[in-house]
Amino acid sequence: MHARGDGSFARSAGRQTLVGAILIAVAVIIGVVLLHTAPSSVTTVSASANPPTTKAPHVTRPRTTVPNSTLPSIASTTAAPQAHPPGQVKIAVANGSGVPGLAGRIRAQLNSAGYNTSVPALNAAATPTTAVYYVSGYGPDATAIATGQLSLPAGVVKPMPNPPPIAASQIPGVQVLVVAGTDIGGATTNTTEAPAGNTIAPAVSSKGTTTIAHSPATTHPPTTVHTATTVHTTTTG
Repeated sequence: MHARGDGSFARSAGRQTLVGAILIAVAVIIGVVLLHTAPSSVTTVSASANPPTTKAPHVTRPRTTVPNSTLPSIASTTAAPQAHPPGQVKIAVANGSGVPGLAGRIRAQLNSAGYNTSVPALNAAATPTTAVYYVSGYGPDATAIATGQLSLPAGVVKPMPNPPPIAASQIPGVQVLVVAGTDIGGATTNTTEAPAGNTIAPAVSSKGTTTIAHSPATTHPPTTVHTATTVHTTTTG
């Protein structure tokens, strides 16, 4: 009822309708283009109240090489066992060499070095190799006796077996037991040990083995006894 009679309203409404149609067509075209150009996969974003937890990236740290010289030495922190004073080491010597008096000589030699040799010299079964046995805690002492006093290799030093090579009743309280073998004495048929307290020390050869010097026997020629004979003559006149 407010439109003018010259038809301007109709013309204005027609233009608006045309513009609207054009806009709609453009929107449709843009939608079609977007549908064809959009990626096929669609990422769905979940609206969660708690944000996702982000893990920190793993960082690889360079390895540091420490020189061996800076590392603590086990030997420096652990004290090595030490040998006892000789007077505190009780020794027994047994003869398994077959050489008479060998154990007594070794015993006297160790006694002169200050060791406790209160146990008399003993006899042992025939032994081819000399051995120096020790009880727990006296390994350094056995090594000192074998290598330092008897010039034997360290390989002869061994822990005391159970049972010991000598009857326990014969070696009460002994910490080191020396069993002399034929390797240092030579073999004979006589295995009787010299009386306890023999003070003749064994001679040590240049090869480091204990040898026994035997003095040659002196042979005296038989003594001839002559008797005087008196001859009497008779004179006749």
